[in-house]
Amino acid sequence: MTKQNTYKFISDIVICFYSKNIKISLISLNALLKDRNSAYASKEELRLGIASASRYWEKKDRVIHHAIAYVFSDKHGNHIW
Repeated sequence: MTKQNTYKFISDIVICFYSKNIKISLISLNALLKDRNSAYASKEELRLGIASASRYWEKKDRVIHHAIAYVFSDKHGNHIW
């Protein structure tokens, strides 16, 4: 999957969860990406990927950009940035 396709997939997930006020962990996101053969190899790569997706959507769609920051959390439920 290309980076843009991954970012689109992340945005689709984010809108679903954000609309229901649900947070998910990065580990859960990586499991979903693994099902699409797009999983990140490490936690650091995953964090960088999410940050890149957030920057990608920042000027294209501010709602998705903010939803990314809201939805994804660490294993304790805290925002990742």
